[in-house]
Amino acid sequence: MLLKGKNIVITGSGRGIGKALAIACAKEGANVGLTSRTLEELNATKKEIEDLGTGVKAVVKTADITNFNEVIEAFMAFHDGFGLFNGVIANAGYSRMWTTHEFINDKFSEILNANVLGVFYTFKAAYPYLKKDDKYDKARFIITGSEAYPNAPPKLTAYVATKYAVVGMQKAMAAEYKRENINFNMVLPTQVDTRLLRGKKAGDGNKPDHVLNPWDLNDFYLFLLSDDANKIDNALIFAWDFNEIKKLLAGTPSGKKENWEVFKDYLAEKAPKIYENVKNLGKVVDFIISRSK
Repeated sequence: MLLKGKNIVITGSGRGIGKALAIACAKEGANVGLTSRTLEELNATKKEIEDLGTGVKAVVKTADITNFNEVIEAFMAFHDGFGLFNGVIANAGYSRMWTTHEFINDKFSEILNANVLGVFYTFKAAYPYLKKDDKYDKARFIITGSEAYPNAPPKLTAYVATKYAVVGMQKAMAAEYKRENINFNMVLPTQVDTRLLRGKKAGDGNKPDHVLNPWDLNDFYLFLLSDDANKIDNALIFAWDFNEIKKLLAGTPSGKKENWEVFKDYLAEKAPKIYENVKNLGKVVDFIISRSK
């Protein structure tokens, strides 16, 4: 198992991307800390993990990601439940759409609090419990970003501001904790079939073709949590680029997709723009190739 014996905490793990990630981590042998505001959803995620029969621990603790005291209590509960953390995924998020000059002030603040303060609170609460004693097995702090950086779609001013902000936060934290055996990385999804995008219609089986399923992102997070990513720091994993690579791999002759070194020339020829975007992240492509075999 890829993450056997690891301890991973995921915020926003009651549904959507966070739930899919929690189940994926548990399948790979990790103990998981589950937190969001809704106990019923967290218990449903825990039940699916227990039904896997992998014997991992799933610890549930509700918390509002914008309430620091609740976040502290959640991370203390996870530490009590399974010990130091190998990885923490700051995944919880919130958005609303309005024309900027009509944006409701309180809603703008709520989005900033959830998506920026929420990441800050998550790291601050997790820091004392991160396993930082091994440079060959560094602790991982992973942020769920968004294609809103750098695309900046209209009528999402607050959300866009937060997604630019966390890119800067990651860069600053990666520099600040360089010597403390913590890696900071980000996955930036395109549109995903979650309530954030589709409201109560999420998961109804009628998503548009260009919209990803939450589990389509699992490989990117699993890579960043794996031993293969021990030297990857301050990376931005744009989901669109790598999902296009997955599509291309499906039609690539077998002799040209054995690994990144073999595949990269083919990618440069067939999709030069994507190649330029991912050429420094060949290990991610290697991971995707290995998972597709």
